[in-house]
Amino acid sequence: MQKNNEKNSLIEDINSILEKYKIGTSITLSDITITDETVSDLVKQDARLSDAITNHLWPSIKSKTVYHFTSKDAAESILNSGVFRLNNIERRYNEGEIETFCKTHKLNGYLEKDQNGNPKYRDLIMPNTFYASFTDASLTTEQEEYFWRNFASCDGVRLKIKITALSPDFRKIYYEKTSGHPIELLEELKNCIKRNYNREFVFKGISRLCAFYLCGEDYGIEGEYRVLHRVWEDSSSKPKGLGAQSYVELPLGEMNECRYKLDIIEVHAREKPKMPERYLFSHRSV
Repeated sequence: MQKNNEKNSLIEDINSILEKYKIGTSITLSDITITDETVSDLVKQDARLSDAITNHLWPSIKSKTVYHFTSKDAAESILNSGVFRLNNIERRYNEGEIETFCKTHKLNGYLEKDQNGNPKYRDLIMPNTFYASFTDASLTTEQEEYFWRNFASCDGVRLKIKITALSPDFRKIYYEKTSGHPIELLEELKNCIKRNYNREFVFKGISRLCAFYLCGEDYGIEGEYRVLHRVWEDSSSKPKGLGAQSYVELPLGEMNECRYKLDIIEVHAREKPKMPERYLFSHRSV
């Protein structure tokens, strides 16, 4: 009887927090697994709790027109090959990618060092995580100048792309508001379960969401959107190249195996790059 009361109380507390943050989902005991040490929905086919939190903090985007700022050489490669690349996230290892989320949210298992002295997330998360970055197509003058200066300087190009996603992992980056301060919803849920029930809350899909979180002080101006793809042993889309230089190819103009369709609407630059005539080109005046 006491155990049942405790479990019911746990469900009430979780639902109370979900309601507080205006998440239109409530859970039942059948939606989670409670052990002596943890509360999670890791083994549930329908991870109602984790999915509700994920979709609240990082809503999936089904379709959006965005900008991609890049060099002339990269733009010509995309336009002439008809292929867009998702790069391996390890390229950003030295920029604190993934590490920021792990440190802020005390994911110590990923931060532990392996026998080579590297944090475990470098081998557990990075090798199979591929992404591309985009910005909103509605930019302020300050943002526009920032992107040209940092990502498409000199002879750079701005590609205007319509992205249609069947994958749930086309999302906007969540920027840390204050360095070291975790997301309030996650922290409140974690602390409640630990304080009241002496258990750890284990969030399903946390390794994927690490790639949608950056330090606001360093990157907040970018308002970045990401297309993310995870590669597993049974994935039909196989990466090319090795290590941090590996990538996944997305053919343009078709719904590909990664479940994204990228259509280039416009090419914008000071000088017209070498490209097929079917693409619309507009001159950049400054």
